[in-house]
Amino acid sequence: MADMNVMLDAVCLAARLTLENGGETYRAEDTVEHMCKGFGISHADVLALPTGLMVTISEKDGCTAHTRLIRVRKRDTNLSRLDDCNAVSRQVARGEMSAEDALKKLKEIQNAPVPKLLWQVLFGALSAAFFCVMLGGAAEDFIVAFLCGLLIHCVLPLLGRCHVPGMLGGLFAGFLTAQLTLICNTIYPIHLEPAISGAILPLLSGLATTNAIRDTIKGDLVSGSARISEAVLTAALLAVGICIALSMWEGRI
Repeated sequence: MADMNVMLDAVCLAARLTLENGGETYRAEDTVEHMCKGFGISHADVLALPTGLMVTISEKDGCTAHTRLIRVRKRDTNLSRLDDCNAVSRQVARGEMSAEDALKKLKEIQNAPVPKLLWQVLFGALSAAFFCVMLGGAAEDFIVAFLCGLLIHCVLPLLGRCHVPGMLGGLFAGFLTAQLTLICNTIYPIHLEPAISGAILPLLSGLATTNAIRDTIKGDLVSGSARISEAVLTAALLAVGICIALSMWEGRI
């Protein structure tokens, strides 16, 4: 059997990648349990939360325990990275990969480059524009929503580099979206509702809401409550930012 510390590093990294890239807490716990069985570990306890992870594994005699506490500070949505992590855990569970190989592969996944910012901005803008069309927007609304998407997805990374909390970024995004839409409306009349709604839809926490429901159904009430609170607060801050911008234009629209 491989060194217990190596196995613990591997299972903790797999669970951490799951939490950081959009996975549910129960999925992180299942990943640890299945990988431990694949490594031949007789006993494993794991507690996963949206912001942290604690894993304890025991030797065969049950007397020697190894515990690791991991703080999860970054949460994003990267389903490609999540799928790669799941593939490693499945191989380990089937006994097809050693702990050393699994740890090496997981580190490669962790350090894999993310898509270039240009592509993120472009596809974010396109998603905003097509959401606008889905909500009944016309051609001119499509263009405005696209411009709003470009602006938002350029500004949000800058706010992150300035260490602005992620949820406050939603407040700025809602404000900028409404402001740009209203400015465009003074140049050429557009439909405000589909343009603004389409631009902010990609920013809403749909994945967090889905994970909250799934965690709650699985019995993870703490994680479910935390995630639904995050989703509601994100939506509320977006709405507040839009309301601030609209109030500044009161009487002129």
